[in-house]
Amino acid sequence: MDTRWKWVLTGLGAAVAAIGPLAMTGGPWYGYVFGGLWFLLGGTVAWRALCMGTRLTAQGITSNGLDRQTTIEWCDVVSVEHARRRNLVLFHTIAPVVRLRSGKETLSELSLLSVQKDVVPERTRKHVAELERALREHRTGCPVCGTVPKAVEISRSLGARVRSRLRSLLRGNGARPIAR
Repeated sequence: MDTRWKWVLTGLGAAVAAIGPLAMTGGPWYGYVFGGLWFLLGGTVAWRALCMGTRLTAQGITSNGLDRQTTIEWCDVVSVEHARRRNLVLFHTIAPVVRLRSGKETLSELSLLSVQKDVVPERTRKHVAELERALREHRTGCPVCGTVPKAVEISRSLGARVRSRLRSLLRGNGARPIAR
């Protein structure tokens, strides 16, 4: 799931990075300092913006924002929903929120601005539906948090356990000596 702002921020960062060397050409000492800073900051924003987005893996959700990377494991997720926050005077930010056993994590790189207070944008609904579907798929096959029962070991007598252990030790050695 990519964000719309990914390419806008990449372009702006590249433009700022390109202006840096222009400020350094033939200028005084502070032109070199500020041009170098502009080049460094613009390049950093362009590079980080290229990596922005949310990726669903077998282990969980990897969320790369402009400022940080967050990894959420599927077994820690309780539910996925959308949340609204007041952002500016007229706008509300609506983003998918992952409820965890210990708090919540907002996927802020997938947030959208909305003028209408009571309407969830279609794109946010699609993101939430995709996250919920991936969570259901994980829970169907996970013995830790899903519905698949864990394998239960049959209780055996002490003699049966010792025989089984000796059999496994002797079978695995092959031609190698036991004592090294």
